[in-house]
Amino acid sequence: MKRLSLFAPLISVFIGLALSLLLVVALGESPILVMKVLANGAVGSATSFGYSLFYATPLIFTGLSVWWSLRAGLFNIGAEGQMTVGGAAMAVVGIVLSSLPSWLAWPLALLAGFGAGAVWGYIVAWFKIRRGTHELLTSILLNFVSYGVAGVLFLHVFRNPSVQTPETLEVRERVLVARDERDWWLKPVECVFRFCSALRIRGRRGDAEIGFGLRTRWVGSAPEFARRTGVATSRQTMMALVISGGLAGLAGASMILGYAHKAREGFSSGAGFVGIAVALLGGRRAIGVLLAALLFGALQKGALDLDLDTEKISRDLAVVIQALVVIAVATKSWLEAKRWNS
Repeated sequence: MKRLSLFAPLISVFIGLALSLLLVVALGESPILVMKVLANGAVGSATSFGYSLFYATPLIFTGLSVWWSLRAGLFNIGAEGQMTVGGAAMAVVGIVLSSLPSWLAWPLALLAGFGAGAVWGYIVAWFKIRRGTHELLTSILLNFVSYGVAGVLFLHVFRNPSVQTPETLEVRERVLVARDERDWWLKPVECVFRFCSALRIRGRRGDAEIGFGLRTRWVGSAPEFARRTGVATSRQTMMALVISGGLAGLAGASMILGYAHKAREGFSSGAGFVGIAVALLGGRRAIGVLLAALLFGALQKGALDLDLDTEKISRDLAVVIQALVVIAVATKSWLEAKRWNS
């Protein structure tokens, strides 16, 4: 049964892809052509693969953000807003502290992004613990607040006056994460996985001291057991949402510090919401979230060529595939719960 559960996400992907191809046939397009275009667009060349990684990198962070909160029995749907304020904070640091040496400037920018997202997560946790407000409501409403805060920074405080589009001034070169365009995505990804490893996400029951990640899992899966074993559930909830927000705050690093070198209005492009699907498909393991993000990033890149190479299919097919995959995952979970209750 455990081995079967490991293949469940892969089965969900095949189901979603098969249903999407049936839709392609119904629209009068060749499924073989569509699959060829998707594959060539995603991994057909080194440049295509690089752009697939570009689209996948923010999803790794937002997916891990949602995944971490789910491990604690929480549902953080505010990764989009946390990514927005985190990206804005990184841009501000990159503009204001440009005189610092590069070895100090870009870590401070990443820290600012994490901190801004963590503050947004703390607000959600405060309302949940102190006022009993469900984190789903608070986190989604804070998305709109983040748009307003970022809009003030982009349009008024740090706006680039030389262009008409709403964007900030350029981040200075010494603040950039990587100068080589081929490896700009490596540093943020490396940082987040080192951070997750330091937290000991999985934990081990045989350790003399219970790992932070294991306590988080207890709070999410067995809160009464956690309380009886002396785990401070309120504090653990607070830390889970703070870390979840911080991870989402780092999601804009690849765009702002590695690619565009500035923050533009709407730069998140829905990555916070797609991160929910990534977390659901990734399942219980962080490596699953990574693979799901890579898949969704490849779909997003590969679908860009559908507008040019097919007559009746557009790039929106990637969104359809993602939605059908998530529905397949949700259906499997529902069937398992129904079988368990029966």
